[in-house]
Amino acid sequence: MVEGKCMYMCPESERNLRELQRRLHPFEIVKGTEKTKRPSADPDATVKEYSRPAAGKAEVIPSDLRPPKVLFKTWSYLVDKILSKNDISYLARYNFVFDRLRSIRQDAVIQRSEEPEIITILEQAIRFHHLSSYRLCEQSMGDFDTKICNDHMNECLSRLLLFYQFYPNLCRNQVEFQSLYLLCNLGSTNAAMHILSLPVKIRKHPRIQLALHLNRAYLEHNFVRFIRLIEKCNYIESCALLKYRTSFLILSLETMNTAYHSKVLTFPACVLSNWLGFDSAHQALCFCQECGLTIKDNSVCFTKGAMKERSKMKHKRTFSQKFVDCKLKKRSPPDIIRGLEININETEKPPVDMWNYVN
Repeated sequence: MVEGKCMYMCPESERNLRELQRRLHPFEIVKGTEKTKRPSADPDATVKEYSRPAAGKAEVIPSDLRPPKVLFKTWSYLVDKILSKNDISYLARYNFVFDRLRSIRQDAVIQRSEEPEIITILEQAIRFHHLSSYRLCEQSMGDFDTKICNDHMNECLSRLLLFYQFYPNLCRNQVEFQSLYLLCNLGSTNAAMHILSLPVKIRKHPRIQLALHLNRAYLEHNFVRFIRLIEKCNYIESCALLKYRTSFLILSLETMNTAYHSKVLTFPACVLSNWLGFDSAHQALCFCQECGLTIKDNSVCFTKGAMKERSKMKHKRTFSQKFVDCKLKKRSPPDIIRGLEININETEKPPVDMWNYVN
């Protein structure tokens, strides 16, 4: 096992090379040298970038690897100094942090690091990916790929769950992330069985129970209950659930189109908006229209055969004031990533249900 010896956020050799090749990121340049022929690298701001392992590449040099404490220091810098730059677009901040986070994880894997700092980095990285997936949901595919972001979040989550399995004494935040695991995999039998195999104290926790109730509502296509349960979720949980919103709304409208079809009656948009959690009646009507339904006098006409085929619908992911934004409560990205919004209250009562997953 290789032990890292680099005590800087970026190895000196890489810093000098990137300075020579003019490959420094604007965040890494010494102020005042940006427009010079050869901008200078700031040793306190330059962060090791991610590089793909190449076939036949020479063995990793310990002086190029950062030990766990330096990895944690580097991640803390990215969260506190980069993600807090409100004068820079979130997309620019995300792209830089996303790449440098991959490098941090790469160094940790090469060293097979199992220290508490790595667990903390993974937990905060998961929050970062969920936050970013929501904050950038309206960006074009060319600027932000939601799938790539979610894939990396799932990699972090899978590795974190392994840590929880082998190092239970370091699992202060296990409830939060076990719950997130199920919320990221609603409808998955394997995910549900994993949750039900957890120790009784964990699986009976109100946050885990909430995730189980959401999973049940999702499987039953109970859209009204699903929407009501989302209202009980915190900010990160709501960000995680956003990926289901469009498909679940379409499924809900298909159900309603069958149940309430009529040649003479219409369905009030204000009621539909309330049932399905739209921010406004106008937003609900626009969504229904995109699905092929007819709009008349601020109401929806449900008619058999009116719904478009799903492949022909062009819904875009959008922000949600009711589901997500209202839960932010003026907290900054660093606050969210550090988990300052999370309040795991042991006395909190789970949602009432006629049937419990856990006896």
